[in-house]
Formats: sequence, C-alpha cells, structure tokens
Amino acid sequence: MAEFTKSNPDVLSGELDVSPDHYASIIDHIQEDCNINDRLQASFHFIKYHDCVNRESDFLKTLSGYLVQYCFSKQRYKSANVFEIQQLFIEARDKFFNPKDSSNGRSGASRSGELGEIALYFLLESYLKSPQIVSKMALKTTGGENYKGSDGIHVGIVNNKKCFFYCESKLNKVKDNAFSSCIASVINFHLDKKDFEVSVVNNHIEIENDNLRQAVLDFLNPSKPKGDDWLEVNACFIGFDWPNFIDIEKCQPNEALMKKLTDDLKLEIETIKKHITDTIIFPTIKHRFFFFVMPFKDVENMRKNFLKLLYGGK
Repeated sequence: MAEFTKSNPDVLSGELDVSPDHYASIIDHIQEDCNINDRLQASFHFIKYHDCVNRESDFLKTLSGYLVQYCFSKQRYKSANVFEIQQLFIEARDKFFNPKDSSNGRSGASRSGELGEIALYFLLESYLKSPQIVSKMALKTTGGENYKGSDGIHVGIVNNKKCFFYCESKLNKVKDNAFSSCIASVINFHLDKKDFEVSVVNNHIEIENDNLRQAVLDFLNPSKPKGDDWLEVNACFIGFDWPNFIDIEKCQPNEALMKKLTDDLKLEIETIKKHITDTIIFPTIKHRFFFFVMPFKDVENMRKNFLKLLYGGK
C-alpha cells in the first residue's frame, strides 16, 4: 500500500468526490492560501461572472449536484443505479433541509445554515484536495437533529503538513459577525464537544485506503505519539453580504467588471486579515484556523434560492 505522505497525493485523490474542474469553472480566488501567521491561514474566493452576469445560480446548481455525496457514506451511492441515486437525492434533500420541519420551534428558513456547510465541503474537496472522511449528515436523524459537534471532518495536506480538519461554517449579512460567531463556535467545540467528535470518527470513519485510515486513527489515539508532521486545523467557511457588488456590477465589459471586483476584494482582504489577527491572539487562543472567505451579494437570498432549487417553487 502507498503511504500517506506529501509526496504521494494519489492516496488523498482516490478518496475525493468533488471534481476540481467544477471549482475552476465557477469559482476563482484572489491569492493562494494566505499565511496570515504561523497558525492562521485564509483563502479568498468569489463566484465568477460571465458577460457581466454573476454565476450564483450555477454555483448553487453545482452544490446541489454533490448533495448525495455530502449527505451519505460512499457505500450508499458508489454502486447505486440511476433510480437509487434519484431516491438518495430526495432523502439527502430532506436530511439536508426540510422546509416543513418546525421542530424545536425552528422554521425551515431559520435552519438553512447547511448551505455554508456544503459550500465548505465543496471547497475543501475541490480547492484543498482534502476528502471528507465522515459524513455528519449521514448521522442526522430523520427528525432533523444533527450529531452535535463540527459541521464536517476532512483530512488533507497543507504546506507539507498532514491536516485533520474540523469544519465550521457561518453565513451572516455582517462580515464581522460571521467571523465572531465562527470563532466562538470553534472555541466552544474544543471545550465541550471534541471528545465526542473523536468518538464519532473512530466509529464512522470512511476511508478506502488502509494506510490513510490507520494514520488518521493513530493520530486521534490518545495513547499514540503525535508527530510534528500532523496538525489539527479548524476549517471555516465565512460568507457575508458585500456592498461593493453594487458598484462592481455597474462596470462593463466583463473584463472591467472583474478588474474592479479583484481590486476591491484585495483591499477587503487587508481589512479581514487585521480583524482575524486582532481577534485570534496567541496564546489566549491556540487553535489553528484555515478560513475560506467568500463575499455574496445577499446571503439570505442565496439561502432562499438554494431552497427553491431543492424543492421547486418561485
């Protein structure tokens, strides 16, 4: 068996479901993974435009195409026929988001944070080439309750380090609120929920490569040594309303629009980096973070459009 090393990416690529071509077709980034400091990294992404029209709908349709892979273990879909895949999509849709479920006093619209979760899954698999190793949605009950803990679990290689990713996603109309809520959730997770999450991985890990599977389990084993080649990282998706899109979309042709978008976003990045370093201060907060940052015209509208895509309606 091939070893799980930085020199052998095929071990990871064999576990991936999301095509990197789908990322390249619809999404772009300003700069490669930005090392804010030794413990904080971020990448900044945006949805592409075609002929001055934002491709948000294409992004949502692409995410919906990975709903089955995101929501179920591989054994449920890898050998499924067309009819079975169609049935799985319906089941996945209702696990993912049920607009008729008002359990615990929460309406469907208030529970649509899963859009950020599947976006993070998409970016981790397509951009960082880091496969999901436990489907948290597969553990979700029919009543709509998810296993408490992180939003997802992935493994990958970043900057020549093997990374075990706990996932957290936040969509908020206000950028700073999205970051603050995300960071608070990560801190709370490590205080109260991490041990249970490790138990979930130990019992539900889904990795086909034996060496990779054992490497992950050894890293999580409290009785095993932890080498410097492994890191525990919190992968966080941050989506927010960005008012700059109003002026950006006044530009034409598409080349001029894209130039203004990238120029404005580069300036925004500096503000975001300062906010992150002012908020996450070592050694008060020792957790490692990898942020996927993506501005939207209207995050609430994106949520509603994703719901319409899954269930139909106008």
